[in-house]
Formats: sequence, C-alpha cells, structure tokens
Amino acid sequence: MSEKITRRRLNITPYLLLLPSMIYLLLFFAYPMVQAFQLALSKNVDILNLRAEPNFQSAVTGSLALQTVASVLERERSEEILPNGARRTIFWFKVEATDLNGERVQGWVSQRNVFIENRSTSTTLRINSGEIGVRQFTLEFVQRMINDSRFLPALGTTILLAVLILPIQFTLAIIIGLVLQSQIRGSSLFLYIYAIPLGVSDLTAGIVWFAVFTQQGFLNSALVSAGWLERPFIFLQVSNMGWMIAAIVIAEVWRATSLVMVIVVAGLQAIPRDYLEAGEVFGATVWQRLTRIVLPLLKPSLQVALILRTILAFQVFAVVVALTGGDVLTVLGNETFRWYDPGRFNNPNVAAAYAGFILLISLAISFFYLRAVRGQEEALKHA
Repeated sequence: MSEKITRRRLNITPYLLLLPSMIYLLLFFAYPMVQAFQLALSKNVDILNLRAEPNFQSAVTGSLALQTVASVLERERSEEILPNGARRTIFWFKVEATDLNGERVQGWVSQRNVFIENRSTSTTLRINSGEIGVRQFTLEFVQRMINDSRFLPALGTTILLAVLILPIQFTLAIIIGLVLQSQIRGSSLFLYIYAIPLGVSDLTAGIVWFAVFTQQGFLNSALVSAGWLERPFIFLQVSNMGWMIAAIVIAEVWRATSLVMVIVVAGLQAIPRDYLEAGEVFGATVWQRLTRIVLPLLKPSLQVALILRTILAFQVFAVVVALTGGDVLTVLGNETFRWYDPGRFNNPNVAAAYAGFILLISLAISFFYLRAVRGQEEALKHA
C-alpha cells in the first residue's frame, strides 16, 4: 500500500517541475498575446442607453452608438435639482434609430448626450456622448495595416534581410565553431573575442556600425588616408539602397553570429571524437568528415539555432533605425513602433495588428521547421 502511494507521489513530480514554466508561459506569452490580438481585432464602442421615461432612473429600452443620427418623435421639458439646490431646465427627446444589432429602437435621451440644432423644431439629432462602452469585433485595424503604403515595403525588406543574413551567419558560425573545436593555440581567447557581440544590444550595434559607415566615419577615414578614395563616399543615402541593405546585413551578422556560434560550439562538443578519428582512419578527407559526420550530427543544434535566428530576423528593428533612420528603409518592427509612437500615429490598435502579424509569421516558421524535422525523422525510421 505504501509503495503505491509513493509511486503516485513520484508521478506528480514532473508536473510540479513543469508548473513554473507553465506559469511563465501564461503570464509572459499567452496573456500578452491574447491582449495584443484583442487590441488588434476589437474596438471600444461607446453607447447611449435609451430610457422608457424622460428620467435617468427609468428602464432601458435600447442603446445607440455614438454619431448615430436619430429621428425626434417627441419633446419634453423638465427640471433637475443641482447639488447646490438650484433648479435647471433640461430637455428630453424621444427618438427612434437603428441600434448596433440593426433593429429599430425607441426611447428618451437627454440633451446632454446629443447634438441638435434647434431644440424646438429640429426633427433629427446626433448622439455625441455615451454612458457605457462595449467591445466590438472588427477587422478595421488589420485592413488599415494591409492598406498602409509602407506595409509591403516593410515586409519585403524584412524577408530580404532574413534571406541575406541567415546563410552568412550560419556559414560563419560553423567555420568559427570548427576553428575553436580544432583546439589550436589560443582558441579560448578567440572564443571570448567572438562572444563579445553577445553583450552588445541591437541599438548599440547599430550606432557602432553607423559610426563606421557614416560620411566622416572610420571606414571613409581609413580609405581616404590610404589613398583609395579622393573624398569620403556616402554609404548611407537614399539613392544608394544597396549599400544601406549591406550595412544592415553586416551589422546584424556582426551582432548575432556569436549567438549561433555558441549553439554550434555546444553541438560540436557533444559529438564524440571517436567518430572523427574513425573517419580519419578510414581515409575520409576533411570535407567528407565535415559533410558525412559533423553536419549530420550537428543537425539538432543547427535546427534550434535556425528557428531562433529566423524568428529574431523578423523582429529586427533597432539596427535598421540606427543606420537608416527608419523612414527611407523600413521593416515590420519599425512600422509597429511608428504606429504606436505617441509622437506619430498614436494608434495602439494598428500597432497591435503589426505585432500580431509578426507573431503569426514567427509561429508559422517554427511550425514549418518542426514539421520538417519530424518528417525527416519519420523518413529515416522507415528507410
């Protein structure tokens, strides 16, 4: 009996260990994601309740949204007592209009909630203030994002940067990892040098490379001093988009290759040296050992790094803003900030639509990679 109780307690242990991770995911991933989609796909609509009688305590007969134009059926004048005891005349209007559900409703509204040109003769009025608010589903903000003139250029630039950056980063990371794995003299020092960009933020990396590529920057100074240029060359300019893209790629490769390199080095250290020595004994060349032994065994680490770097590539923002200002050349992250910025559009709803779009792209890429990996594993099992 005691053994059964002990087993039951042990079965709960994995779930207890996963509990902090689940709480973390709920608080810092699921909840913000739900809030972002709610902000992008809904809007608050202020409504005004219609009353059965011309007073605020009577029953509600319906509700109208702001800016609704209603027909005036009846008028009534009454008095209300102010906090200081004085009396003030207040007008009430019985109106008819279409509510949020498309139904015709009637009821009384106060003059304080409507705009009417003439309280005695006007036959229509407009609701200009409400009492309560409701949240209504809408695709308005998603449509504004898609119809934004900068949406397609931002998406195209983001994809272009990812296509250019990822192959360069992985090639350099594998080369650096193999150099470190060879255990040549001073390889530990090289590891620390290569890992320096890990401690540099996106914005700092952008500022550093802006100081390199600007007209009076380090690169122009070196080229002019060496006599290769007569005068400084303007790398970052509107008419030279190719150099602007190249500057961003160089800055991102310098900043984030170290992250891939750390993952690759960890994967290389997990490969038994016996496999490499066996390949060498059987006469395999360096290229054959790399393609037939190292890369297949390194595949799980490369897949993790690929998912991570692809997601981060679609979130690139600070480097682009630091090098280009974000107006000439833009990406999805920059457009998200531009719509959220109080000094520009100050529209959190469209900003949330951009953020949700980036999230969906990241989830789709992760799902695609994971499905591809699973498909390869199943194919190897049936082979």
